[in-house]
Amino acid sequence: MGLAQDPLEGKLSLDAMCRTPCWNGVCVRPNKCACSKGFKGALCDEDVNECGLERRPCSQRCMNTHGSYRCYCEPGYTLAADGYTCYSESSPNRRATFVRARTDDREPACSSLRCQFGCQMKRGGVVRCLCPPGLHLAADNRTCEDVNECEQSLDVCPARRTCRNTFGSFVCVCQDGFVMGTLEGSVQCRDKNECLTGTHRCSRHAQCFNTDGSYTCQCRDSYHGDGRTCRPRRAPQTKTHMYYNYKLSRRTKPIKPAL
Repeated sequence: MGLAQDPLEGKLSLDAMCRTPCWNGVCVRPNKCACSKGFKGALCDEDVNECGLERRPCSQRCMNTHGSYRCYCEPGYTLAADGYTCYSESSPNRRATFVRARTDDREPACSSLRCQFGCQMKRGGVVRCLCPPGLHLAADNRTCEDVNECEQSLDVCPARRTCRNTFGSFVCVCQDGFVMGTLEGSVQCRDKNECLTGTHRCSRHAQCFNTDGSYTCQCRDSYHGDGRTCRPRRAPQTKTHMYYNYKLSRRTKPIKPAL
């Protein structure tokens, strides 16, 4: 029997047990998840695109993030402390120049475009969809596609790290055979000693030798193989033993019946 707190009611459910874990929420009833804010779905594994809602949360530009969103402003405007209002940087009275999405003349045009993240009105009244950094406008001129920074540059990450692309950005993770740790006073990717941690795949009849970023396996004496598979070595046979086995095999041959 599981025990979890229902975020919707603030009560404990004594029968809360879900066969599949709730990704971004808690189990409140048998096989029933209560999702955290910004997520949806039976397992709370689907992100809510707040920027695509009919009532936009930002006054100018909106960027959807995993489980949340982020507001940002057009050039010449600065984001206010409330996190969603933009004001003009050139105005002497910034508080009086708040630009809100509900009262901005561009909002009807932006709504008609149904931009995924936001839009901008250029000179001449032309409105086009915009994409935040790390994304570019797709062929439909409405949605945004990810820019794969890992394919654009091979040296985007430092030594011993590999680039892993994410939506709108990228992260540098340790290469296989390395783990994040403190090395020479700084956080770096250091060698993972598979022989010490027991994560190697050497045979139990082999010896593990750690190398920088990897390891090797060598079969012990009286065994042979590639180190991951080791078989016992057969003892060399003497000529007498070989002759004895030969005579024994001749004697045990089946006798063919006479025709």
